[in-house]
Amino acid sequence: MKSHWTTHKGVRIFISDFSNYGGDAVAVQAEADYISQLLQLEPPDSVLSIAHVEGTFANEGTMRTLMTLVPVTTKYVKKRCVVGVRGFRKHLLASFTRLTGRAQFTIFDTMDEALDFLAKG
Repeated sequence: MKSHWTTHKGVRIFISDFSNYGGDAVAVQAEADYISQLLQLEPPDSVLSIAHVEGTFANEGTMRTLMTLVPVTTKYVKKRCVVGVRGFRKHLLASFTRLTGRAQFTIFDTMDEALDFLAKG
């Protein structure tokens, strides 16, 4: 699995790495299962998280997986960012946010921008 913890400017950040899966819903599901297991080991409302989705397409399977994952991880995530969403996909993310309820994502063009944002607190 590609998702992992990193430290940026002394701050621990979790990277949910869904990048470059194309439309492979099975791979996205496997990554989501791994993420769910890892985040449930963390204290509630403690995780700073970046979802890296560059190169992965929104289709019925991938969206269903993400819609199932977000409510499970919301208990543990304090702040969320997303990298790799451009153009019309930003509108899809807005719809996704409405469908999943509480989860709010701050969109960044680069991983460095997202890491800096979360490291600032």
